[in-house]
Amino acid sequence: MIYKKEFDRERKECGELTHIEDDITDQALLEIDELYGAADVLSMKYADKHHEKIRNISIIAPLIVFFFLLYEAAAQHWLIFVVTALIILLYLVYRQPDKEDAHEKYLEYRVLAEALRIQYFISKSGVKKKVIDILPWFTEIRIPLVKKVLSELSTIKTDKKEAILDCWIRDQLKYHDKAHKRALERLEKNELYERISLIATIIFYVIALIFEITMILYTPLDAETAHWFRAGLKIGVGTATAITIFLSNYYGKMSLSSKVEEHLRMYWLYQKVEHKIKQTKEENE
Repeated sequence: MIYKKEFDRERKECGELTHIEDDITDQALLEIDELYGAADVLSMKYADKHHEKIRNISIIAPLIVFFFLLYEAAAQHWLIFVVTALIILLYLVYRQPDKEDAHEKYLEYRVLAEALRIQYFISKSGVKKKVIDILPWFTEIRIPLVKKVLSELSTIKTDKKEAILDCWIRDQLKYHDKAHKRALERLEKNELYERISLIATIIFYVIALIFEITMILYTPLDAETAHWFRAGLKIGVGTATAITIFLSNYYGKMSLSSKVEEHLRMYWLYQKVEHKIKQTKEENE
């Protein structure tokens, strides 16, 4: 759980901040934009740390499988020490204490950033309603940082109101459209990796099947050569299978399919809102 004091300390250490929009002139909106930029940068920082741990586990695990197969199939007995060292390394990475609570901070800063972004556009459109007034009770209790930051925002007093369709809805449409495309690209990349590994496994299996049929019918190779050929096939099949499993696990932890669906749902929602606003405007005219 992050508190305001910790957020204030961490945001001072942020480098270049991201922005909701460029060329903001209103001081109150600038304040929201600056807080958003810090929360967004910190969220991405801790997301990278969290994903790095998952990535390390997903790299070490297939290496353990590879070297164990090499040890067993190729009779390279000294490789058992390599396997042991990798298992110890995997355990240390897995059990490494998350002193910074990277995953929790990633999520909490993300919620704060999105709450500030919504508040920015609500304020810009001249709506007096505040995000803090419509926060779910779970967010108030579980992430007190959001309520604290929002409650300290300056009141925006402006006679200049902008149409919510222009200053928020269309922005959200663009945002979720881009985010959906990014998530879809990552998902497609993951599926490509899995497909390549699966095809490699099938190819190794077909080669092994053809090899054994050939050996039964013609015996073209001596026993020693056949042994090494079988060892190579065993290592190839095992490693390709392990890579498929652990790549799936790594990208699965990132919930790519969920991200694709969530951004698509949000895009449809804002598209429907845009259509409804236009329809109401036409009816009023």
